[in-house]
Amino acid sequence: MITVVTDSCSYFKEAEANALGIKIIPVNYFADGRAYLESYSDQNGEFEQLLKHGSKLSTSQPNPAAFLSCLEEETKKGNDVLCITMSSRLSGTYSAAHVAAKSVDKNNIAILDSRLIAGGLNLLVKKAVALINDGMELSEVIINLEQTREKISTVFSVADLSPLRKSGRGFAKMTANILNIKPVLRLKEGVVSFGGMARGNSNIIKELIKSISPNTEEVVINYIGSGTLSTNIYNVLQADYSGLPISLNKLGPVLGIHLGLDVVAVSHIVP
Repeated sequence: MITVVTDSCSYFKEAEANALGIKIIPVNYFADGRAYLESYSDQNGEFEQLLKHGSKLSTSQPNPAAFLSCLEEETKKGNDVLCITMSSRLSGTYSAAHVAAKSVDKNNIAILDSRLIAGGLNLLVKKAVALINDGMELSEVIINLEQTREKISTVFSVADLSPLRKSGRGFAKMTANILNIKPVLRLKEGVVSFGGMARGNSNIIKELIKSISPNTEEVVINYIGSGTLSTNIYNVLQADYSGLPISLNKLGPVLGIHLGLDVVAVSHIVP
């Protein structure tokens, strides 16, 4: 048996994670000196209020001990372990998982850098579970996922660039939004890149979904705050692509700290 492990920035709902049999390692965040653990997409409480009123906000990678406990538990059961983390270019989570794997010192543990986050990571993890259920061995699954991650696209928009600039993962020279003009950003090769500007919700929707086509396998919509916009995207896709699997999952506090509290992202995978 192969157990799939990922981090909380995959933003699975608790029921979905349990149904898939995946293990979630929480990412740490801090507000006003107090430490918190990010949980499932639907189990982070009213974190928006905490982030709105917290004067000192930060995140940190999971402690290797969090991965270590999970890896030891699964290998003691005789299971192989595939750990898929968010992009190593955005976080030290991949490194923490590697440190833990070395401590276990087993040859049936594999750590994969997804080069993705949020919906993209979510899609890659689900692909891994599907391949395992089809009977693939661990080495075969890894080869397949390395090819699959290149077929996953994430496009997103934020209302305010200040959190992204402060995080060091954005664009220091970009100015704040004016007149309802919002940046369109892309996650490409594990890092955030600028994809243009859009004015008004209708144009934002067009930009976020324009690369989706009839051969798209699945879509994940992530959001914070932008409930109406994310629901509109969901409805447009349902109308245009009948039968297309679409998930609508809330982002959590970790990405809220880095992106702000008004975010919508669309990730999709093609064959």
